[in-house]
Amino acid sequence: MTIAIPISQERISPLLDAAARLLLVTRRRGKEVARKEFVLGPLSPEELARSVAELHVDVLLCAALSQGLHRALERRGVQVQPHLCGDTEAVLQAFCCDRLNRPEFRMPGCWKQHTPGDCCRRRSAARNNNAGGKEKQTGIPV
Repeated sequence: MTIAIPISQERISPLLDAAARLLLVTRRRGKEVARKEFVLGPLSPEELARSVAELHVDVLLCAALSQGLHRALERRGVQVQPHLCGDTEAVLQAFCCDRLNRPEFRMPGCWKQHTPGDCCRRRSAARNNNAGGKEKQTGIPV
């Protein structure tokens, strides 16, 4: 399995679209067998997704990313796990031990595992739209 993590100062980069470096870690049978770091230039979402896919990335662990980049990565078979933060090595270790659901690895305001199409921004928007005091049925958990 090949895991990619955008990094900035040894932490997860806050925005994948603008990340300058990408760490690639390859694991086989539960052990790390390779580690490489790549410098990322300014790329469009499609170009960045293509570059990541060409590196045979299976899983990308990141903080925030644009919807266009998220969709482009998924179209290319890259599993994206967004809304993460913290020290690169701690996040990588947590992923390998299936502990990414711990609060210390979630972006501020992200307190649960997200399902596709469910994000903090949408829940926040639903709350803001309900500022008038009337209950509004949106189908989005508030």
